[in-house]
Amino acid sequence: MRGVETRPPLGCAAVMLGVFRAVLQEHHLPLTQQREAIAQILFESGRHLSAEDIVETLRERGEGVGKATVYRTLNLLVQVGLALEHDFDEGFKRYEMSAGPSRHDHLICTSCGAVVEFQSSDLDTLQAAVADSHGFHILTRQVKLYGLCPVCEESADAELLTAR
Repeated sequence: MRGVETRPPLGCAAVMLGVFRAVLQEHHLPLTQQREAIAQILFESGRHLSAEDIVETLRERGEGVGKATVYRTLNLLVQVGLALEHDFDEGFKRYEMSAGPSRHDHLICTSCGAVVEFQSSDLDTLQAAVADSHGFHILTRQVKLYGLCPVCEESADAELLTAR
């Protein structure tokens, strides 16, 4: 699994699991061991996980859950607002728990796939100014900046030096 480790606050995963259980009950949907395990992995990770990341973690735990079940559960979590779905142009989606900073953007390494979340008041100010100058009301935004993380940048620099 790739990405930056940003563990949720202690107890947050338990709270989110409780909310998930209540949502399932409210919608008369069964709480299965598989659904709970998938949600728990997502809520505890603090990372942007792919369905494959979750399947791999389940296998490591000795739990046999099919990929279709993982996708259905992730879609359910997104539909009820407990998870966010991201497309970082990798050919698959990544998911994160929706609790936490409501507005954040992403730096994505095109070499290793690392994803770094960031918030910028300067970007917020610029966004408001641009929208205002065009009479535009922003509903949401998603900023994805692609480049090389420090590790990959250093590796690329080292390759250039040795190639000379």
